[in-house]
Formats: sequence, C-alpha cells, structure tokens
Amino acid sequence: MKKSILLTSAILGCALAGTAQAQLAFDANLELDTDAVDTAASSTTYDQNGFVELNVASKRENGDYFVAAKGGVRLTTDGDKNVVVRDAYIQLGNSSWNAQIGRFEAINLFPLGKDTLIAHAGGVSVYEANKVRGFAGDDGGQIALHFKASDSLKFELDTIFGDDDTAGDNGTAVSGYRPSVTWSTDGFSLTAGFESVNYDLTAGGNVDQTGYALTANFDLSGANVNIAASRLEDDNTDQKVNSYVANLTYGNFGAGVILSEEDNATGPDPDVTTTYVAYSVPLFGIQEATVTFAGSYSSASNVVDDETTAARVRFNYTF
Repeated sequence: MKKSILLTSAILGCALAGTAQAQLAFDANLELDTDAVDTAASSTTYDQNGFVELNVASKRENGDYFVAAKGGVRLTTDGDKNVVVRDAYIQLGNSSWNAQIGRFEAINLFPLGKDTLIAHAGGVSVYEANKVRGFAGDDGGQIALHFKASDSLKFELDTIFGDDDTAGDNGTAVSGYRPSVTWSTDGFSLTAGFESVNYDLTAGGNVDQTGYALTANFDLSGANVNIAASRLEDDNTDQKVNSYVANLTYGNFGAGVILSEEDNATGPDPDVTTTYVAYSVPLFGIQEATVTFAGSYSSASNVVDDETTAARVRFNYTF
C-alpha cells in the first residue's frame, strides 16, 4: 500500500513538473460597453455589447530553441455571432529568429494608445497601416517572420496568403506582405513599415494597394506618447489617404487626436479630425475590476454627416 502511494506521488510529481516545464497558462477577461452615439444626420442611438475572452498558451524550450502556441476565443453578448476566434497560432524559433503561423495580430504601425472609444464622422477613410497586420478572414492565412539583429534592432515580415477577402479568388499564394523595422533604446522606439496587397476578384478586376507608415513611441514626464503617420495608395482608383495620430497615456488617463485626408481622382476630397479621451477607475479598490469613462468627438468636411459625438462606459474584469 505504501509503495503504491509512493508510486502515485512520484507519477503526479512528474506530471506536475512536466506541466511547469511546458509553461502552460490560462487567462480570461470580461469587457462590457454601454454606448451613446449622436451624429449630425441622426438622433442619439444607444447600444450595449461586450464579450468574455478565454485564452490558453503554452511554451516548451530546448536550449535556445522554443515552440509556443496560443488559442483564444470570445463569447460575445451579440446574439447573431456568439463565438469569435481571436488568436490561434504556433510560433517556433530561437532568441534570434522565429516564425509565427496561424491567426494573430502583427506589430502595430499606427498605435492609438488608450483607444477605448473612437468614432469617426462621415465615413472618411482612416488608414492605420493594417491591411496585412493580421486576424485574417475565412479566405486567408498568415505567416510572420521575426528577426532580432541586436537588442536595439528588430525586423518583422508579415504575409497574408489566400486572399483574406470573400470576394477574392482564393488562389493567390501571397496576397499581401508587410516588412517593418524597429530601432529602440531606453524609453524610445522608432518603427517604419511598408505593406502591399494584390489579389484578383471573382467578379473581375483586382485589389492593388500599397501603404507606408512611420511611428515613434517615447516616454515623456511619466507619460507614454505615440506619434505616427501613414499613407495609402490605391492603384485602381488613384485614391490616396494620408492619416496622422498623436496620443498619450498617463497612468489611468489617455487622450489622442487623429487627422485623415482623402485625395480622390474624382469627386470631393473629405477630411476628418477625431479627438478621444478615456479614464479608468478601479472598482472598490479592486485592481482586476475597472470602469472606464470614454468620449469621442469627430468633425469632417466635404461630407453630409459631418459630426459625431460619442460616449462610452466600459467595465473590465480579469478572472
């Protein structure tokens, strides 16, 4: 009997040791928004939406090499789409390089800071340099390569294969690519990126767009600041979009401004300016539970619906 107990304890110990070595992690969180939105063309509308997100991640190492995987789903409060897949990928490599394959978001070339609520007026295009950033749809897949030249210099190459569009032909080996380079030092980083998407449409014609972005992140008197500029060029419509963002986060407070301008081959050239602000407060002193009050004001020119004001109360809870 004692031998059986000792044997069982040894087996359980080995199992627990193996689990620890695998670095298995689970986490979950809730996000719930209550919104009020008013535009120049319509009266105030109200909405409530949110989700519970569940994530599991694991990583195994052998010397300098590793293999990691992550999966995440969101159970939404919207009745028409109850489950949404977020991350689902495998990542493998070492401290100098790695490949990421599956569904994920790549490096952010147009960071918005504390973007709890951003509501743009007039439907003016805002280019966030994210055509090939990720979370590919039903008709696309993703592969990204990461290279670390030094502690200060890193490279990333993101690709979309298939076409990532239900109107596409699903036959393009690489329909989008997005190289970027980041240089960083203590309290400062600078990232430059380029992206291109090109694939055929089943109804005829094709999508052919290129974009550029430059973003800087730095610390300033206790605040974290992002400044970015981007440009999109559409070879089929001759449309050009120039977008700019500046924002800061200071403790639980965040604020930002976005400016975007369209340069169209025909018709008007609209532009939009959107400012946003947010402040988070712990609930009853519990750090894992917060309420965030957020607002957004946007004005546009050369459009019919030229003004949007929005407010949001967001509850977050980490399980």
